[in-house]
Amino acid sequence: MIYAVFWLAQDLLTVLTSGAMQIPEIFLSCLVYRLLTRDWEVNIFVIWTAFLGGLLWDLRWVGIPGFFALSYVSVVMLVLWVWNALPVSGRTPLVIFFLFWTAQLIPTILSALLLGRNISEARWMLFAAQQGCAVPVALLGAFFYFQHEKGQNA
Repeated sequence: MIYAVFWLAQDLLTVLTSGAMQIPEIFLSCLVYRLLTRDWEVNIFVIWTAFLGGLLWDLRWVGIPGFFALSYVSVVMLVLWVWNALPVSGRTPLVIFFLFWTAQLIPTILSALLLGRNISEARWMLFAAQQGCAVPVALLGAFFYFQHEKGQNA
């Protein structure tokens, strides 16, 4: 249950910051990594894991059951669709990075816009800070993906 470890790590970081800033989507990055490195049967499991992890996040932090569950499943489905639409030659490091970064960006934008919490300059500063933390997570995800691919081709 490596997914639970990443979900708990993300939750712990949120608790440590007292919810004052949005933490990068570590759990969702783990799911995207699994999508890019596994076969179809695992992908179905990842979709259900995204739903359950999002539902737990909703019940823990948001209070609107289904909001992050829908967001996480949407991101997983979008990444799957883009990944399967790309030819193997199009799976460049920049594309892999953008897939990981999109997994960070979409839930954050949805929560900022749809939850409607006073979208002020301070809120956008928190969003920018979260994206500043999300870029290293996306870079790490891309790095681990290419390490996995190098190990598969060796």
